[in-house]
Amino acid sequence: MLRKRFYHSPLFVGITVVSFMFLLLPVESLARPAAPAGAIVGFVYGSDMKTPVQNAVVKIRNVDDGKEYVSTATDATGAYKIEQAKEGKYILGVSAPNGDYNFQYVLMVKGGDIGKLSLALKTGNATSLGQEEQKAPEKEKVSFFKTPVGVAVLMVATTLALYGTFKLLEGKEEASPSKK
Repeated sequence: MLRKRFYHSPLFVGITVVSFMFLLLPVESLARPAAPAGAIVGFVYGSDMKTPVQNAVVKIRNVDDGKEYVSTATDATGAYKIEQAKEGKYILGVSAPNGDYNFQYVLMVKGGDIGKLSLALKTGNATSLGQEEQKAPEKEKVSFFKTPVGVAVLMVATTLALYGTFKLLEGKEEASPSKK
């Protein structure tokens, strides 16, 4: 009698359902800590690449989800800092008193790390900040015999050579010591 009431009780049914839910759900995803956030620090300079820009705001936008992170306004030394940025790829822009600047490259933020990036605000194309400009790589010359036409020529030449060899051997008798 007691056993029958226990198995039909709502408390027993609830405990059983919750137990099976914990067995079926991936527990490691519930216990997994959030990925550590990254940070970016650096300086913003003017077009001469030496004069610090004051009151500029550096912004990064996540390429995947579009979330934007904004720094505080730069101080007299041009220093900025963006904290708590989720790990991922970002595009970069700067709002300065003399205008807005967008950079044409993707920035990678790694969780738990602090990236250092100093920026120079110049109008026109993005510059390499004193580094040598990289030229577009020259197209590597491919051997003729590695092209589709070259492979076809090799196949035809090999076929003709084998055909000719077998045609020559067709007319000759087999050299055998038992035949005289």
